[in-house]
Amino acid sequence: MQNVNRHGSQILRISAIVVVLWLILLTACPIGMTGVARAQDETPANFHAAYAAYTRGDYQTAHDMWLVLAKRGDADAQFNVAALYDNGWGIERDIETAARWYERAAARNIAPAELVLAHILRRGEISEPDGEQALRHIRSAAHRGSARAQFELGVAYDRGVRVTQNYATAAVWYEKAAAQGLTEAIYNLGTLFDEGLGAPKDHAAALAWYRQAARGGNALAENNIGNLHEKGLGVPQDYAQAVEWYAKAAARGLAIAQNNLATMYHLGHGVARDFKQAARWYRLAAAQGEQSAQNNLGLLQANGLGVARDLVAATKWFLLAAGGPDKELALRASTYSRRLAAELVGDELAAVQDAVDAYNAAAAMSAETESKRLVPVPVSTEALGHQTVTLQRLLAALGYYQGAVDGLIGPITLEALRLARRREGLDLPAEISAAIIAALADIHRRRSPN
Repeated sequence: MQNVNRHGSQILRISAIVVVLWLILLTACPIGMTGVARAQDETPANFHAAYAAYTRGDYQTAHDMWLVLAKRGDADAQFNVAALYDNGWGIERDIETAARWYERAAARNIAPAELVLAHILRRGEISEPDGEQALRHIRSAAHRGSARAQFELGVAYDRGVRVTQNYATAAVWYEKAAAQGLTEAIYNLGTLFDEGLGAPKDHAAALAWYRQAARGGNALAENNIGNLHEKGLGVPQDYAQAVEWYAKAAARGLAIAQNNLATMYHLGHGVARDFKQAARWYRLAAAQGEQSAQNNLGLLQANGLGVARDLVAATKWFLLAAGGPDKELALRASTYSRRLAAELVGDELAAVQDAVDAYNAAAAMSAETESKRLVPVPVSTEALGHQTVTLQRLLAALGYYQGAVDGLIGPITLEALRLARRREGLDLPAEISAAIIAALADIHRRRSPN
């Protein structure tokens, strides 16, 4: 039993994963201008007071204050109330109520709310799963500029999920998300060039995208850079470089990379042959369910290479590999397990079965934990990056705006902006822009107490 198995293709496109953790950008309490009625800065003051309560763990107070603002149409507060219900912070967890508030925030053009709502609908957390409605929300959020939504829409076209599979369209959406620095999208662009999907195969272009993703800490990209160096695709073959990149990804816990690094030690490619190191990395990958590593670790244990010869442990790993997705490898592993089982006695066979059962039980528990949807946390003002909401909140904090912070551009908002430009001496166009928001934010910071 000397056949070392490794992956033919290391290309794994990342699917849509909900990771909705929002940045905290602004926490200073706003103050109104001298002589301005208290009602004019009531909304921003209460919002910040609520956020301060949230950060100190007083979720009930935060909920009560945000709820008042949410009912008035404050889009940020609506999102935050939804997040509190989603997490069960300060109130009993209620996903249906959370979804209703996400819907109201989404109606105010809050893209992150649409994205969370899409996942709730897709998972069927409030009713039967509704993939079509989920896709509509993802598409809407993508068009509003959400990098995560753009990535997920790219995945839908990449895999043909509720849309006609179209790699070129997938690439368009990946590029939009990649332009905002989303490493998963950058990585997926690399895989399209690597496999020649939607464009001619171009390993050099794939390598460039992988390097960009790797700079963002993407382990899959690091692994694939190693694979290109090992095979000499788009770059001169260099086993030592392959080992270096596999090691980076393996250190991040990527099972495929751990198996590949182990194989390099096993074969002595780019590094001195070392069965002990090979066994170490195979074991880490095998524990994560990596089929090749399970088979390869079984080979080392069956032959006593780098580890003590252990037919019970070897048989366990062969049996687990026999249940993996690669049918050819599964057949070989099954053959190995039968050969070893013939050498075992009753107690040893029972020990093998107990070990397999224990592994499967642990794997099932891990899969259940990983399948849980991550939920968002409340945001501070401006954290959602919605320009109109941010503008209204700043104008209210400075005493120019008395309307609802709802993200809707109307005559009251425009008049408040006109007054602010004139009284503050802002020589900027009379339109909502990043420049006018930055100028107002600077004024607000200078007038806020230290």
